[in-house]
Amino acid sequence: LNDFSKDFYPYAKHIIQLHQEALSSLNELKNQNKRQITIVYTPVLGQYGLVDTISDFTKKYPEHNLSTIESYQPLSLLSQRKSDFAFVSENDAQDESFNKLIYKTDHLAVVLPDSHPLAGQRSVTIEQLYNEQFILHSSPNPIMHEETQKFMDLCDSKGFTPNIVAESQFTATMVRYVGAGRGIAVLNRLHIPTEVPNISIVDLYPTIHSYIYLLYPRKFSHSSAMDFLHFVIGQLST
Repeated sequence: LNDFSKDFYPYAKHIIQLHQEALSSLNELKNQNKRQITIVYTPVLGQYGLVDTISDFTKKYPEHNLSTIESYQPLSLLSQRKSDFAFVSENDAQDESFNKLIYKTDHLAVVLPDSHPLAGQRSVTIEQLYNEQFILHSSPNPIMHEETQKFMDLCDSKGFTPNIVAESQFTATMVRYVGAGRGIAVLNRLHIPTEVPNISIVDLYPTIHSYIYLLYPRKFSHSSAMDFLHFVIGQLST
């Protein structure tokens, strides 16, 4: 080595060492990210078995780090790659840039005071409810809540204007109103807490279905997300 090479040698050696350390650090981060899964869902969907699904997955795949986010803007997080999956209701499932599958199927039901003449029946028609006072689900944003929209569409088809005496964002509040005799509520069946006293739940006929979807990107950036998708599909097929 000449004098210039001897002078440069320790710097070259240090550069190679830094390069190897950088690659090692990036590979470690990459492996960590492969095991990280983030799931977002709107708060009202928490009772659709999501807790059980997530808990069962973490028990089967303890090597994966799974985190959840409750948000009224699930599509925004999914679009920004801040989430790998989004559990959403029908309004949010219209975005065709994501793959989707039906996670749960629900239908509208009527919550009545247990002293109501229609309580205990298997189903009721909208015509049987013309003289009732209604408690409906309100929405935190300008778009009408899906349950309320489906009910109002049914009323419009029958030329009926419901007497709405109360609205609430919270299912538990609506059901407590019913138990207190304030009126009747129209909700998705799986939304209705069954532990509230003094109420009766009757299906609305004809059946008006609602769907909960699982949305996910067209292409996954890591294998852990594929594990979760296969796990959910396996649950749906059993």
